[in-house]
Amino acid sequence: MSSPYLAPVTLALLIAISGMLAGCNKSAPAPTTAAKDAIAVDVAIATLSSKAGITVLTGRLEAYRTAEVRARVAGIIEKRTYTEGEDVKAGALLFRIDPAQLIANLAEVEAELAQAKVATEAVSDIAKRSKQLVAIDSISVQQYRKDVYAEKVARAAEQTLAAKVRSAQLQKTYASVTAPISGRARRALVSEGAMVGQDEGTKLTTIEQLDPIYVNFSQPTNDFLLLQKSNTSGANKVVTMPISLKLGDGTRYALPGKLLFSDTAVDPLTDTVAMRALFTNPDHLLLPGMYVQVEFNTPESGATVLVPQQALTRTREGAYVMVEDNGHARQVSVHADSLEGKQWRVSSGLSGGERVILDGSALGDGQAVAVKPSTTNSAVADNK
Repeated sequence: MSSPYLAPVTLALLIAISGMLAGCNKSAPAPTTAAKDAIAVDVAIATLSSKAGITVLTGRLEAYRTAEVRARVAGIIEKRTYTEGEDVKAGALLFRIDPAQLIANLAEVEAELAQAKVATEAVSDIAKRSKQLVAIDSISVQQYRKDVYAEKVARAAEQTLAAKVRSAQLQKTYASVTAPISGRARRALVSEGAMVGQDEGTKLTTIEQLDPIYVNFSQPTNDFLLLQKSNTSGANKVVTMPISLKLGDGTRYALPGKLLFSDTAVDPLTDTVAMRALFTNPDHLLLPGMYVQVEFNTPESGATVLVPQQALTRTREGAYVMVEDNGHARQVSVHADSLEGKQWRVSSGLSGGERVILDGSALGDGQAVAVKPSTTNSAVADNK
């Protein structure tokens, strides 16, 4: 038979066990909506750059001077007297056109001039005699005037033929085609036996002066304005600053150049300003038409911040990055036109220390995000 004292103890024990079981069966509180919808993202810390900015632009080489060599008289090419691709001096003979017809033309007008001189002497003698006769009233004044007029006509005809002789002599010299400038003579566009100069001046070859040589490139308008502001000689003066070149094979050209010219007109289609630099080219390593990379120091208007390449997105409106701000993505417009290693140099929009979201182009402004654990430091290390 059970003891009466056990019933209350047993009842209390059962109540306590039931309470513990009930507490274990209660479910955890439901997560908030914001935490549930947050997108996990990788971030990198935007850091201040310790290096001077370098602008890298694509340029194309252009000869310092270019002269088209053309035939100025009609005739048959007898001989090409230069080697294609060699350097020639101004005045050097390049082509010889058959001068036979030109010599004949010169002889013809010289003969006509000789006849004109004889005719001029004859009418000149008559005019002198008429002057003497009119003085003693042996001939009429009208006859005297006719004789004087005939002399003037004869002298004018003589001068005309003398001019034709000079022209024929000049045409004869054009049979020897010479170099108008010193430089490299390119390939011949005609061969021996070709008829040239029949209707217009036939192009025979081209001479290019390669030392020095130009490189033409374009710079974004905003960068150009910053460059102008940093120019102590004034906005309308020539900007003189060192420039270096990187060739197509990745090697750097040994000799430095200098910025010579800037076109103050902005291309409305590309929002760029045409610019030009000059390089010495003694070995003719640089050739017209080659594409090169132009590099020069970028004037900085303030602190420059580095962000990974994959963090920056470009649209028609400009560039932007997404920044993690208190659990939300915030879009920040930036200006970034040059690289430092694998990172973009941001000259405006960021001040450093921001948590920049990698691959944030698919995120919306204000969207909830959650930073993945231990990704910030690794992201920065990977982009150094």
